Amino acid sequence: MTFSYFDSSVLLAILLDEDRQEEAYSCWQNSIRVSSILLKIESIIVLRRTYEINKHKLEDEWLNKKIKVLDEYLNEVNYIAVNNKIEREIYLRKELAQCRTLNAIHIATALQFREINNNEETHLYTFDRSMHNLALHFKFKTNIL
Repeated sequence: MTFSYFDSSVLLAILLDEDRQEEAYSCWQNSIRVSSILLKIESIIVLRRTYEINKHKLEDEWLNKKIKVLDEYLNEVNYIAVNNKIEREIYLRKELAQCRTLNAIHIATALQFREINNNEETHLYTFDRSMHNLALHFKFKTNIL
């Protein structure tokens, strides 16, 4: 059984039709998907911000359509709450300071998930370079940047 932890950069690449959309979709397929609740929060914020910045060139229903698709993807994910165990993980692992706060929370959550699942092989998918490098440091299998 393969678990795959996703940060928002992969899901947003799919939703926003970015250059790496096909690669992101390929990562998304054929795995048990897990993430922090941050995936939901970050994704909806970015969709809304993207619409506000670009609404003069997007159709009126763009945001509603994207949110509907987002909800379909989010329903395929098992979520892990950010709690005091995640905070403790961040406190104990000084290496997490090498990336931004939300990315550190994602990695700490993935570490906690892996530990709860008896160190079962876990992939960590992200398009963020610093997060990718830390995923490799913590011996996650990950996508190639």
